Amino acid sequence: MDLSPPRPPRPMRESVVPMINVVFLLLIFFLMTAQIAPPDPVDTTPPVVTLDTDPLDPVTQAAWLGPQGMVLADGTGGDAALAALAEARAPVTLHADAALPAADLARALRDLGAAGMSDVTLVVRPGATTP
Repeated sequence: MDLSPPRPPRPMRESVVPMINVVFLLLIFFLMTAQIAPPDPVDTTPPVVTLDTDPLDPVTQAAWLGPQGMVLADGTGGDAALAALAEARAPVTLHADAALPAADLARALRDLGAAGMSDVTLVVRPGATTP
């Protein structure tokens, strides 16, 4: 016969499973709502312009004009980029650097026109608005 005093019951430990479930649900929520976009192939500073009209709606095709005056689009450059843009048959948004010489911009616009693109929008930074 055991006459020793009974051991006190061990306290129940809190379960961390509900907290882990909430963390995973939040993680999934943020991953599903995040918009992940690839970085631009060339860093550009858009030129400043005086706006007298509303900005245009966003378009589907984007192209960049590199510092050497070469058109970049869809991970390619030069003639391959022009062919990819022409194949898409959509309006083009051109991201060019403000320091790019005007002759290089004119040459790129001529090349885009020769490839069959007639709707090209140049991305600019708003400077001042006119009354």
